Amino acid sequence: MKTLRTVLIMFFLVGIFGCSYVKEYIEIAENGTISGEYFDTLNRYTREKTLYSEFETSISVVATWKNREFMDAYLSEYSRLYLLTAEDKKQRKDILSDTSSDLREFLFYAYIPDRESNDFSKPDSIWRVFSSGEGGERLEPLDIREIDSTPLVTKFFPYVKPYGKFYSVKFSRSPFSDKNDTVAEDGPELVFTGVLGKIELEWSAGKNK
Repeated sequence: MKTLRTVLIMFFLVGIFGCSYVKEYIEIAENGTISGEYFDTLNRYTREKTLYSEFETSISVVATWKNREFMDAYLSEYSRLYLLTAEDKKQRKDILSDTSSDLREFLFYAYIPDRESNDFSKPDSIWRVFSSGEGGERLEPLDIREIDSTPLVTKFFPYVKPYGKFYSVKFSRSPFSDKNDTVAEDGPELVFTGVLGKIELEWSAGKNK
């Protein structure tokens, strides 16, 4: 009986954190609010991983690489929904380009049962976050900040839930970076490590999740 209960718990956890995000993208796309084209791009540049301890979640992270192709898709969808004029769209694109040209940014959602341990943006956080890839060098974050989970955020990033927190982390662009900032054979990596465990997310070609 105990074994059966354990198996059921495992299936339940996998169901929640394994494939629910993709299903949600499809369901939201079907209601006509956000386009399927945008969610296709979001999925292409999103990675997720969950660590378990004794069949309970230690930490779950979903991260989106905010690269050029993703930002183009985001801007196109935002412009469609808010009926931006060509001039408004150009101004918004210029602003986004100015703020990201020398930086590599990831957006990530983290769920930790102990909410006090979800402190990535604090100077004395129990977590270390860094990026690596391309040339094999390790890049320390320039900035980690928490993002409010507004209706706009949760519509464009449906994996963001009220029981976790949403963050932006920025790094200096690696001198070895692909100029087109797309998934390459040796793409960027985002690493979260601390006393609760270690999560590595990769955007190398062939590694979609």
